[in-house]
Amino acid sequence: MEFHKPKPVHSWREFLKEVGIIVIGVSIALAAEQMVEYFHWRNEVSIARKALQDEIISIDRFYIRRIGLAPCEAKQEQEAKTILDSLEYKGKAVPFTAFHHGAGTLLVDSEWQSERSAQVLTHFPRAELALMNRYYAILPSIVAWIEAESIAWSELSILQNPPARLEPPDIAKQRGQLDRAHRLNFLIVLNGYRMLKLSDQMGIVRPKPDRRAMDAFCNLGDDRSEVDFLNIAKQP
Repeated sequence: MEFHKPKPVHSWREFLKEVGIIVIGVSIALAAEQMVEYFHWRNEVSIARKALQDEIISIDRFYIRRIGLAPCEAKQEQEAKTILDSLEYKGKAVPFTAFHHGAGTLLVDSEWQSERSAQVLTHFPRAELALMNRYYAILPSIVAWIEAESIAWSELSILQNPPARLEPPDIAKQRGQLDRAHRLNFLIVLNGYRMLKLSDQMGIVRPKPDRRAMDAFCNLGDDRSEVDFLNIAKQP
C-alpha cells in the first residue's frame, strides 16, 4: 500500500485554499444531511396530518350527532320535569316518549398521543399545531361530561316506572340530577359547536349528519334503541 505524504504549505494563499476546500466539503455534507432530515420530517408530518384528520373527523361525528340530538335531549328533560311535577302533586305520571341514558360514545385521542410521543408534532407549522392543541385540549373534559351525564340519567331512570309515592327528599334529589344532566348537555353541545369551528379553521371537512339514525334515537326507548338505532345507522 502506498501512502502519500501531505504536501507542505508554502504560503498563506495555499493554506487558505486548503482550509476553504475543507470548509466547503463540511458545509456540503451538513447541508445534505439537513436536506435528508427535512424531507424525512416533511413526510412524517404528511402521514401524521392525515391520521390526525381522520381521528378529528371521527370525533366530529359525535359533536354533530350531539348537536342534532339537542332537541331530543331537551324533550327528555322536559318529560322528566313533568313526571317529577306529577309525582310531587300526586298526579298521574305520563311515561317518556323515549328514554336514553345520555347520548355518549367512545372518544379517543390515540393518534394525537402517538404523534406527540414520536415528537412529530414539533415539526408541524406553528399555527396548525396551535389549532390542534386547542381541539384536543377539551377532549378529556368532554369525556368526563359524557360519563357524568350518563350517571345522572341512570339515577333518573327510576322515572321510567316510578313508585307509587316518592318522598319530598327523593323528588328533590331527582330534580338535582335533572339539573345536572341539563348543565352537562349544555356544556357538551356548546363545546361541540366550538370544536367544529376549530375543525373548519383546520380545513377539515365536516361529516354529514345521519338524520334517519338521529330520528330513530329520538323516537325509540332504551328497550329497542340499541338494536334498531344501530341497524338504521348502518343503512345507506
